[in-house]
Amino acid sequence: TDLLVEGGREDLLNDERLRELSGISMTKQEGVLAGIADERGEVYMIDLKQEGKITEVITFKDKGDFEDVQMVGQCIYVIKSDGQVYEIGCWQGRKKPNTEVYKTGLGKASDVEGLCYDPLRRCLLLASKGDPKNDSLRYVWAFDLHEKELLEEPVFSINPHEINRLVPYGEHEKKDFFSPSAIAVHPLTGDIYVISTALKRLAILDGKTGKIKTAVALDKKHLPQPEGIAFDAQGRLYISSEGKDAEGRILCFDPVKKGQ
Repeated sequence: TDLLVEGGREDLLNDERLRELSGISMTKQEGVLAGIADERGEVYMIDLKQEGKITEVITFKDKGDFEDVQMVGQCIYVIKSDGQVYEIGCWQGRKKPNTEVYKTGLGKASDVEGLCYDPLRRCLLLASKGDPKNDSLRYVWAFDLHEKELLEEPVFSINPHEINRLVPYGEHEKKDFFSPSAIAVHPLTGDIYVISTALKRLAILDGKTGKIKTAVALDKKHLPQPEGIAFDAQGRLYISSEGKDAEGRILCFDPVKKGQ
């Protein structure tokens, strides 16, 4: 794998609004991430060059179970746990941005927690969490941005048993199963990166076939509840974690160069 999983630059987010940071996305501004927090209908612009300061708040809804965010061009997309896709346009400098809501038909049982843009398919990818207590296949769906509708069949499925084979249970780990909490596409390789809060795992899938290439364990000390993932154009990986009893946090990992 090209991912350095042990250590990384860590930003603690002192703002109380970011304690339950549930999703992140890169923006067009270097060092600035868009973030969404549980139960808040607000997108936050988070400047890592200013120690994670919120520089802008985009309010699109009073409240709701919002799980992830993705910026595509000038539009911001937010996913709700029941699969509804919120499209936020013309948001710059506006108190009430233009917002469209699209139903996907997935429903609450799918428990959608991951959202990202897939340039290969020109669509949004929606990752369903499923139940960490059962071993059923986990599905990744595609939302067509041109037609504004969900494709009928999932584009990928992830077998939790395959993740367990690659990263066996630790001595003191719960016997839970891999359950996607966030998803991102590597900008250089096209591979799909999926993280799971349950077991603190990261799986890397082939971007064309969906075949699992590898899986690794995440650092539970620094990522107690990993819920967000994003890449910048250079391939640096950002993973955000809810803070539980402390601050939310974002870790940045540089790609491992060949020969290291």
